[in-house]
Formats: sequence, C-alpha cells, structure tokens
Amino acid sequence: MKSWSFLIFCSLALLHLTGCNSSPPQFSNRAEFDDLEPYAQEYVSEVLDSYFGTPTESVAWERLPIEYHFAETTVSGSPSPRKVTLDVSAGGHGSIGPGTEIHFASSNESNWITEWDAATGLATLERKPTQTIAEGEAVIVGPGAILKNGRHLYAQHCQHCHGVSGDGNGPTARYLNPLPRDYRNGRFKFTTTNYDFSPSRDDLDRVIREGIPGTYMPSFKLLKQEEMQAIVEYVRWLSMRGEIEKQLIETALADYTHEAVKLRIDGGASRGEIETEFNKRVAEGEIQESLDVVIDLMVERWKGSDLPENMVQVATNRPPATPESIARGRQLYLDVNNKCASCHGDAGFGDGPQNYAFTPGKPGPGLYDDWNNPVKPRNLHTGIYRGGRRPYDLFCRIRASVKGTPMPKFDTMKEEDVWDLVNYVYSIPYEEEVAGSGRLEEMVDSAESETEPAAAESESNEVASR
Repeated sequence: MKSWSFLIFCSLALLHLTGCNSSPPQFSNRAEFDDLEPYAQEYVSEVLDSYFGTPTESVAWERLPIEYHFAETTVSGSPSPRKVTLDVSAGGHGSIGPGTEIHFASSNESNWITEWDAATGLATLERKPTQTIAEGEAVIVGPGAILKNGRHLYAQHCQHCHGVSGDGNGPTARYLNPLPRDYRNGRFKFTTTNYDFSPSRDDLDRVIREGIPGTYMPSFKLLKQEEMQAIVEYVRWLSMRGEIEKQLIETALADYTHEAVKLRIDGGASRGEIETEFNKRVAEGEIQESLDVVIDLMVERWKGSDLPENMVQVATNRPPATPESIARGRQLYLDVNNKCASCHGDAGFGDGPQNYAFTPGKPGPGLYDDWNNPVKPRNLHTGIYRGGRRPYDLFCRIRASVKGTPMPKFDTMKEEDVWDLVNYVYSIPYEEEVAGSGRLEEMVDSAESETEPAAAESESNEVASR
C-alpha cells in the first residue's frame, strides 16, 4: 500500500472550543527546549512542524504506527462512473457514511460519499471522477479522519487536564493531585504489556472507558466505540510527538545546549564556529540520521505493544484464595529481597521506610516518579486499585510494575508466587487484626513467665525461714 501524508484541518470545527476571539491552540515545548541555543530551537520547531504540524493543522505522518484513516483499501468489482465497491470487511469503520471523503491513489483525487451501503461496501460518489477508476486501485477512506475526530474529542473531554501538547499541564491540572498524565515520555503507568513496551491500544481504551479509581480521571463509558478509538489514536500521536521532541533535544542536540556551548567556548571555540558546525551537520543529514535511529526504535516499541507475545503472559488460572495461599503471599510480601514492605509498609498502609528516605538529586524525602512528581505507595487497605481490580490487573502490576514509578517489575518471579501475592493483596482490606496487635499479648506472656520463677523463689524462702 502506498504511503501518504495528509494535512488535517481542524480549525473551523474548533472555533466553539477556543472562542472566537482566542488565538488558535499551540503545542508547547518541553522545559529542556529553553536550554538549547536559538538555532537549535529553530531546528526542533521545524522538525516537529514538518512531522506533526499544529493542533488545528495536523500532519498524518504515515511513518508512525497510527490509524489515521477510516480504512486503507482497494476498489473491488467493476466500478461505474459514480459508484464504486470498496473492499471493506464487516462494513468497515462505523463512521463511514454520507459525507466521508475518499482519496484515490492513481489520480491523487478526492471525492465524497453521498450514499453508503455498509453491507456491500457500495459507495455512491458526489461527482464523476476525472479519471477512470480501475478494479484494485488503492483508496483511502476518510483520510486523516480518525486523527481529526480524535483531536476534536480530546479538546472537548481531555485537554483541560492533559493540555494541548499532552504535557499534563492543562488549565485545571494545578488543582489536581495526582497530576494528569504527561504523555510526552511515552510512559503510561497501567499497562498489560511487558515492561519495555508502550501501552497497547486496549490498555489506553480501558483507562478511558473505566477511568482511574482514586484519581480525577473519570470514566467515559458513554462515548461510542469509534469515539474511543479516535481518542486513543490521538493520545498515541501526542505521545510519539513528545518522544521525538525529547530524544531530539536530549540526544541529537545535546552538544548545542547553553551549557555545552559555554564549555566549548571556554575551551577555545567561538560561538560562530559552533553554529557553523551545527548548520553543516544539519545540511549533511548527520543529525537527521541520529534522529532516524531513535524514531525507528520508538516505532518498533509502539508496534510491538499490540502483539500478543509482548503482553504479560499468564499460563495458569488464579488459585483459590485459601489461608495457605494468603500466608505464602504475606511471606513473599515481607521478604527483604522483594522489598514490598519497604514502600507499602509491613501492614500495607503505604507507610514503609522508603517514604522517609532521601534520594540524591530529589528535592525532599520520599519517592518520585519519572515526571519528578512525589508519589506515595498505595495504601492497600482501601481496596482501590488504580490500574484495575481484575486479578489479571494486579498480576500485571506485579509482573510489569507501575511504569514510570519506583515500583519494580517482578518478571522473573514464579507465576504461582505472583498469584499468592495477588491473593494476599486482595485479603488486606479485610484483615481484622491491627498490625502489631499480637505483640502486646506476646510481651504480657513474656513478662508473666519472667515473674513466675521469682514468685516461686520468694515463697520457698519464706517457708525455709519458718
């Protein structure tokens, strides 16, 4: 299938979201962007504009694993001048219908559907094409439509918290704790994929559909499946944009920060020489080559996130939560090698000693996530599990971690041990004994046993004195 890139215009449909007197929304840059020399900043902006465009004039860059269109298909049967049958299985995307744009590859011509039969894939076109349409011709149905719809829905439902750029810094973010997710690192906490992979589409769909309990992330169950898909693809797109910006700044342009340039000037180089060197590297494609390597790795990671072999695998069913299984889970929880209690506390109240420890480079004691925000381990007594409360969800939290946080992965732990831990975690909210309650009885028993010999000896001495 031929690859295209489309410029997707969203501005007219967004007037009611931005206000008639407001300037169009713009992507904001990472804080590290300001550390670059002006010519390096200009290069970053040019690259991102070329690959992604703006929020209201977005680019559907086909190199990315994004489902931009309703369908990429071919013409089947013998088309008539204004009627074509499209090879779209099961009726195609649910949003295909009158008004949907069709783009023909051979003529590079667009047309619009006026009538649509989902059962047969027969489309009646608005006008007769300028060139004859042949059977087997490549067609894009709804070019860029999923991304465009995703942008509209994101602006309506998500942007006020997650921000235009997906940086987690929308206008209401300052009032929320925990903060909204910043997509730009490509890290999402709650996934069913293995540790090194991005979230699957199903992972993102589930978070949007179910929300995140215990946070301000609501459930959007009333959205249609097509709307859910559009938001998922737009969030993926924003995340990939942020990843490319991050890698471009931190890797390809690391030699052109203010600090790096100052060190080179102190070493005898001139500012003009450094800028000339930069322009030469850009012209010769050296910086682009290094960026391409990073992009390829990112693309493979996102593609791999939807492959079954990269999901957290479970070979056995969860065993019954017997007292024996729960006891084994408790033992694993307290094992110093697993370090569960060091964060979650001996009794699971989220008050382990790591909450009070200092980490070099952090502004204060406690634990911090990859976004440099302070985080508290889950209080397991609440029975609230942000990544989902299915047994498989807890299994994934243990196996693949809560990504982007200090929660470690236990991908080499035996499966039966993971299930015992899951059973123990499920039991914690229903524990009747308070942590340490047995300790007082133990101390009383010990004190009584120590006083009994002394009392017997005193009685013996009294008898002897008589």
